[in-house]
Amino acid sequence: MLLNKGKKMVTKTLTIILVVIAFATLAGCAYNHKQFAAERSPLNGPDEFLVQIDDFGQFWDKAEAERALARVSQLAKTTNVIVVAFVHGWNHDAAPENENLRDFANSITDTKSRLIDSRNAESAVYRASRKNLTGTEDLSVVSIYIGWRGRSLPWIFNYATFWDRKATAERVGEGDIREFLLRLNGLYRNQQLERRTGTSQTFMGLTTFGHSFGGQVLFRAVSTEIENELITRTDANGDPALNSSEVSDLSGFGDLVVLINPAFEALQFERISQLSRKLRFGKQQNPVLLVVSSAGDLPRQILFPIGRQLDAIFLRPNFRPGQRALWTQALGEYEPTRTHLIDLHETSQPLTPGFDPEIYSENPCSIANLDLSNVPSIAGIKLTPNQNHRVNSPFIVAHASTNVVLDHSKVFESTLRKFLNDYVAIAQGKRMLVNRTFLSCK
Repeated sequence: MLLNKGKKMVTKTLTIILVVIAFATLAGCAYNHKQFAAERSPLNGPDEFLVQIDDFGQFWDKAEAERALARVSQLAKTTNVIVVAFVHGWNHDAAPENENLRDFANSITDTKSRLIDSRNAESAVYRASRKNLTGTEDLSVVSIYIGWRGRSLPWIFNYATFWDRKATAERVGEGDIREFLLRLNGLYRNQQLERRTGTSQTFMGLTTFGHSFGGQVLFRAVSTEIENELITRTDANGDPALNSSEVSDLSGFGDLVVLINPAFEALQFERISQLSRKLRFGKQQNPVLLVVSSAGDLPRQILFPIGRQLDAIFLRPNFRPGQRALWTQALGEYEPTRTHLIDLHETSQPLTPGFDPEIYSENPCSIANLDLSNVPSIAGIKLTPNQNHRVNSPFIVAHASTNVVLDHSKVFESTLRKFLNDYVAIAQGKRMLVNRTFLSCK
């Protein structure tokens, strides 16, 4: 009887293993592993780009990536330019009809209207702010949709590809897209330097967004850059280096990296978290990383831990104390790393028309010294620090109410979009003021 029971358990275990292997094999088939036609994409303007990556982390069309870099470089020499790059997540791709691609295209249209179009009353404050900061209200917006094979099986079968697609997202983030983003950041930093030295008055903004497994792609691509900056401010033991008890110039990657409902384990963020906790940041520190996790994100709250627990059973050794929770919970869902709550602020006004752009010339230090990790209200949203928050911290891991982000997939809704538009706009204004050599704020 015991022998029969043992045989049944072995059979059941083998069945589970075979099912997992079968799904992984199916996920690795050629379905959807292709370059989608760019001419049918809703992103078809001169400043709109569709950069596609294969499962090995290589460009499908390197020339498209080069065209994007060349266009940004050209614009940065002559006018104000903002670059917005988005990496989609699981169950999505670069197909012309893909919902994420179409939503991204629509959000860029809305952003251009809010920032540029004089027919839109909301644009007045942004145009006036640019004129005060750069001498001209002119602005070009460059949009870059980064597509990869997040959808590798048709219909509901794609939900069985969790392990395969997560591994692919890690691989993609370490491939050609890392070089592409680093080169974009190089253009950004060069323009920052030219503004600081007075060689140029125009500015370049760079904001990158990653959703779900796209957050994994983006984090893998840019985290080393952020870690290296932190490491240079600590000694061999990881303690603050001499004369570095207060740090006010952590640059990060571009203006801001935004991860929305990121589908990767909190353990990947732990090194950055540990390094930053040992440092103090000054008033003029800008946010570097913003993580937004929805309270209604059931896939990351339930399915992600299940997937990671199964992974732990079959693939991983025993954990040291405290590691299992970090390894099985997604960043933003692991409570010890949460620093803020994001919710609607019913009594507040949006940035427009309540924000006065004259503040940049009349009282620039009020912006240069603004702690953007603790703002009362932006676009009708309140960013409330919790007990884990540190003053002027460049890293914000926020838990958002469903009023702001409904669930895992609703990342292009107007409430969140307006908050991010205004938050990034003020962060960019702060960077421009801080970079002025003649500005002295105590």
